[in-house]
This record gives sequence, structure tokens and C-alpha cells, in this order.
Amino acid sequence: MVGSWIAALSLFSIGLILSYYGVWHGILLLLGVMLVLLVLFPSWRREIIVTAIIVVLGFAYFQLRKVEQLVNPAEAGERAISGVIKDYPVRKAGHTGFLLETAETNPHFQYIQVYCEFSADLNRGEQVTLQGDLEVPDKPGNPGEFDYYKYLLHQRVFYILSVKREPDIINVVPAQGIRRQLNSYRSKLEETVYDILPKSEAEIFLGMLLGEKENIESSKYEMFQKTGIVHVFAVSGLHIGFLVLFFSYAASLAALSKRTHFLAVILCLLFYGSLIGWPISVQRAAIMAALALLAHYQGREGGLGNSLGLAGIIIVLMDPYALFTTSFQLSFVATWGLICLYPAFKKYFNYKNRVWDIILIPLCAQLSVIPLLAYYFNLFSPAGLVSNILISYLAGGIVITGFAALLTIFYSPLASFFLYPAGFIIEVLQELAGIISQIPGSYLWVKTPGLTIITFYYLLLLILQAVLNYSWSRRGMWSAGVLMVLSLIIICLPPGLYKNGTLEVVFLDVGQGDSILIKTPQGKFILLDGGGSQFYAVGQKKVIPYLHHRGIREIYILINSHPDSDHLLGLLETAEQIPFRYAMVPENLINAREYDELKNIASARGAAFIATAAGQQIDLEEGLQIEVLYPPPSIENSAYNNQSLVLRCEYGQFSLLLPGDLEKEGLEHIMNSGCSKTTLLVKVPHHGSRGALSEGFYESLKPYAAVISVGENNIYGHPNQEVLDCLEKQGIIILRTDQNGAITFKSDGKNIEIDCFMK
Repeated sequence: MVGSWIAALSLFSIGLILSYYGVWHGILLLLGVMLVLLVLFPSWRREIIVTAIIVVLGFAYFQLRKVEQLVNPAEAGERAISGVIKDYPVRKAGHTGFLLETAETNPHFQYIQVYCEFSADLNRGEQVTLQGDLEVPDKPGNPGEFDYYKYLLHQRVFYILSVKREPDIINVVPAQGIRRQLNSYRSKLEETVYDILPKSEAEIFLGMLLGEKENIESSKYEMFQKTGIVHVFAVSGLHIGFLVLFFSYAASLAALSKRTHFLAVILCLLFYGSLIGWPISVQRAAIMAALALLAHYQGREGGLGNSLGLAGIIIVLMDPYALFTTSFQLSFVATWGLICLYPAFKKYFNYKNRVWDIILIPLCAQLSVIPLLAYYFNLFSPAGLVSNILISYLAGGIVITGFAALLTIFYSPLASFFLYPAGFIIEVLQELAGIISQIPGSYLWVKTPGLTIITFYYLLLLILQAVLNYSWSRRGMWSAGVLMVLSLIIICLPPGLYKNGTLEVVFLDVGQGDSILIKTPQGKFILLDGGGSQFYAVGQKKVIPYLHHRGIREIYILINSHPDSDHLLGLLETAEQIPFRYAMVPENLINAREYDELKNIASARGAAFIATAAGQQIDLEEGLQIEVLYPPPSIENSAYNNQSLVLRCEYGQFSLLLPGDLEKEGLEHIMNSGCSKTTLLVKVPHHGSRGALSEGFYESLKPYAAVISVGENNIYGHPNQEVLDCLEKQGIIILRTDQNGAITFKSDGKNIEIDCFMK
């Protein structure tokens, strides 16, 4: 039966998912439901029993293949590790990363992710011995932040090895055989492409042909994301499809027999897959292509649905963790749209004009992945539904010329003949993507959708497919379509509409720094500080991902407490990415040179740049008061910390004090000025440093809880033990971003709710 392998894959995957999350009662519930169905529908006995067996097999198989996630921290530290480089090393910004496969019997050490803090001349297949620091990867501290821990876990990687210096590469045994030849071929390809094409075009070309997207300029990569065409850099069915067409055409020109034709194309698939390292999307596409070619060779056509399902089962049998990767899910769902949804539309409308195929093929693939793109990337690109129609075919032109260049790479003049047209198409692609991304409403940052709305969308998509396949009434088709549009509207709702009437205060985990997001009861967003570091982009890695996770498209007010880097740098990164209406800084520091960039960004965005001082009140909406307590306009102090903005927020019975990095001197000034009063929640000033310790300050506030925004194992020794002892002595609940991750307080003005994103 057509599609039976897809059904088998779906049921087997349900078992894997239940096992992955340890939902034992789910299996018991399933068996109970199956027994009831057997009684109610005895004629369906065979189907019900087979369904139960496949799900149970999936559950049991994952239990057999899973690796215990708990690792021993004592195993970390300085050590030497030997193994074979499993993938192609990624070189970026003077660093090199790769996956090392060891000969260890302990499953926690079979694969190690290696990072060299220099550009290492290493290749896939080489045997190496490395000396470095073995560490357990960090877990994310905020919702929406890239979960690198889980990403590595799905590759069965539990440790990271950091190699500091070139002499720490103790021994290298060169790759042998086919791997050595592939390394040489790939190096020659990269060298030729960079010699012939401009750097930016070469990066995009290699990203599309080899999946080397790490070196593409971040602003351009984000532009491709916003226009919904970033999938062209995930080597997948698009590439394999054009490869099969290209080499099939070449085989037909050579007048090869059907059998020789089949073997030649299969060899090309094997060569290309090996050249790019066999990512999951290519595994799926290659298996499907091989099955389709075999069917064609044997004179049997059709059955693409079964090919997709069989390819999926083969992949999850090889590695059940593959099911939980983003690439697997996007690749399979998009392909399902092409081989199931597209034929249903074509059958229902029964059109003769092939132009509709050009429109429907990319449209069906895009419709299929909308909820997953929203879930993983917080993006909904209405323009992507249209842009993919043209851009997919432009990408096809680049891929085809790329394959031609592969065949001629050792003779540069002939390779140039194919690479120059590829470069021209890349220029057109960039211009088109740039124009589309500038159209208002071409893309929307959306709140991460819940599993309920995602499930609802796909159920409706399946209903729509059934309506089209079985030619049910147009009313049924339009009903399913309208409900799908409704689910998309829910996904795209502005974040300020959620939890109306509730004040939210979120202390983000930004390492050693401060960043606080406030959502007003009526849905305005205020960002106080954005963290910052000289060593990595805190705004890009932590603050912006959280804002995107919430679907925040505009910040009402950006506030900087003082211009120290651990408060300002991340705020500048955020201001570059997300529109805002007002930027607010301390009045006495408004001419600080550190604010020049923020002033320029505000001017470019048409936002107001405001100075504020003690005694002023920020009027946002009725019932919510934000008062500036410090610094006074006339203060003279060379240290930025003691010129920090101090804000007090009140909403009904909820109160909050945010003192920035104010030291003891400033805290005592607030107490002596009579501004301090009982406060429910306080942020501990200056990350809990001893210089900001004032017992009288906390005695005057009598807070219920105190939040310390601090980096894990920081070099400053924050928070100071005396500060912790002082808070504990007064019975104040202590919450820390280094231990609790993002800390969220919600209040309706009467009650308070505290949520911690545990790391």
C-alpha cells in the first residue's frame, strides 16, 4: 500500500519519542487504547495489532541504543586523547573545530568535540593525538538560547576538548586511501573557487555545494533566513535531485545502457555524499534517489512515499538520535510536502498548464515546514512562500553549474567557464533576497509555538491532503484551509497580547553582567542593560535569542544603567537588531564616549535618546510606576558604578528595586535621602561584590527575594560570601542566574509567581 512505510516510520518514531522522554506510562496507555479498539473494531484487528507492535518496537529499540546522559565531572580536566577526525574540520575566525572518534569503550568518550584555538591544518580521516582541557558542554541559561548541550547529545557527544596551542597537537597520522583522495579533491575545489570568484560569492557557492555555511557573512546568512531560503545551504533533496538530473543527462548523452546508467549515477551519489560528509538530509535524499532509480531500472515507477518512509527507518535504525535533530525533521517534512501534498493539489485541481507545477512544488515544501521554522528559528516568512518559487530554481542553477565545476576542477580555465555563471546567479540571488527582506512584513519574529498548535497545524494539513486526494467537497477543503490560516495567525500574534494585565520581570542569564526584560501589563517591553563581554557576543548568543523566543519585534525603551561593558555591549548588539522607540541613560553620563554608538543607532532608527536622573518618573501606563531614585543630577564621581541608574518599579502590591552596579556609597545615599522603602524584590547590586555590601540597605528594604546576576566561576569571586551570609541572615530568598538560569517574576499586582529556567 502506497505510504505504508511512512506510516511505519511515524509509528516507530512515536515509540522512539516515548522512550527518549522516558514516558513509560505512554506505552501502557497506548496498549490500553489498542485493547479498547480491538473490542470496538474487531474487523481492524490486524491493523491495530501491527500498530501496537511497531510502536513498542520503537520504544524498545531506543532503550537498547540509548546512552546514559549522566557523565562524571571528575573525568574532565587536562588530558591527552587519540582518535580519528570523523568530519571535515570547520575553520573560522582563526579557530578550528571537528568531531573526534576515539577507540574508547566508555560510550561517553567514543566521540569528542574538539576546538582548537588556532587554525589547525588537519583533515578528515587523520589519526591525531591531542592534549587539552576536557569539559562538559554548558547547558543554555535562557529559553530560546541555542541548546549546544542537547545538540551534541544527539550526536552522542558528551565532552568538549579545548586545545590551546599548536604544540598540543602531539601526533598526526595522515588519512589513507579514498579519504586522502577526497581531502585532496575538496581542498583543490575550495582553492579554485576562491581563486576564481570574489570571496563573498565563493563563500555562498561553497555553502550551497558543500554545506560550508559557517564562513558565510552573518548578516547575509540572516538575510537568507528572513527570506525563508536558508535551506539552500543545507545540502539536501534539492541538491541530490539536481545531481541525479545532471548525471542522468550526462549518461544519456554518453548513450549508456540502463544498467550502466543506474550504476554510474549511484557512484556519483556515493562520491558526492562522501565529499560533503553524509549529513542526515543527504542520507535521506540519497536513499530515496537510489530506490527511485532502482525502481526505474526495473521498470516500476512511483512509490516515492514508501521510499521516504523506508529511508527514514534506515536512518533511525542506524542512529535513533537522528530523529531528534532539526535537519532530520525539516528534511523529512519538506520532502513529505513534495511527494504527498503536491500530488494531492495536482490531482484535485487537475490543471494542464505546467506553470502551476513551478509554483506548487516549492509552495508545498514551504507550507510543510512553517511550524517547524517557527519552533526552531522563531521566524515566519510570508515572503518565503513566494520567494522560494523563484529562488529554488536559481539555487538549482548554482548547484548544476557547481556539479559541472566539480568535474573540471583540475583544469582552471574550464572550471571558470562554469564558475563565472554560478557567481552571476549568486549575485542575482543576493540582490533578490536583499530586496525581499526589505519589504515590510516580509518576515516576522514569532513566539515559539507550543506543541499543541504545531500538532493542530499538521493534523489540518493531513486533513487537507485527504480532502484533496479523495475529492471531498470544496467546503471541506476551504474549512481545513481557513483553520490552517487561523493557526498561522495564532503563531504570529504579537507577544504583548499574551498574559494581558500581568507584569513580567525576567533576569536573563548573560554570564558576568546584567540584563533585565520587563513586560508591562499592557504589553510594552523594556530592556534594562544587555550584558556584554570582550570575548564573545553576549547580545547575539543570549539576549537576542531570548527576545526572538518571545517573538518580540520592538522594544519600547532601552535603558542602560551605566556604560560598563558588561551592561552596555550586549545592549548595543540588541539595538542593532531590534527596533526601539527610546534609549535612556543616566543624565550625568550622557556625554560618555561609550554612548556614541548607541546615539548613532538611535538616530538611524529615529528613536529618541533620553537622559534621566533622580526624581524623574517614567510614565508608561496606568497602574505601573517606574521611578528613578539615583543618581542625582549634580553627582561628581569618576567611577561609572557609583553613577548607575537606580529604578524602583511598583505595580499594585508588587515592588522591585534595580540598583545596577551601585556601590556601598551610593546605596547609603539612597537610604539617607529617604527613598528606600519596603520592597518585595531587589536585584543585588554589582553582582554581589563585597564593595556593594550594606546590611542597612537590606534592612530598610526588607525584601522577600534577592536576585544575583552573575557569571559561573567568574574571576572576580562574585558573589562574595559575606553578601550571601548577610542575605541569608535576614531570611531573604536568594536566586542566582549562574545556578538558576533566567529568573522570571510574574505578578497581577496581588500575587507573585517565580519561574527559574534551571541550567
